[in-house]
Amino acid sequence: MDALLVRAATGDCDAFVEFYDATAPRVYAVLLSLTGVAATADGLLEGIYLEAWERMRGRTAPPCPGMEWMSAIAHRHARGDR
Repeated sequence: MDALLVRAATGDCDAFVEFYDATAPRVYAVLLSLTGVAATADGLLEGIYLEAWERMRGRTAPPCPGMEWMSAIAHRHARGDR
């Protein structure tokens, strides 16, 4: 997963799409467990990946393992801390 994010940081959209496809179901599950509302989890999911895409630009690696990083972003969004 981290290798995909490193490629995405260079602007590789295909790598980011592959990362999204591999991680979105797990991130959605985290959101659903935190919010308890499918519509809310759906609504938050896009913003989480948008933030990840923006924050990865220019980095050489994610700040921590990719899935852990995405989970932290999901927790923050579910609490309303964006």
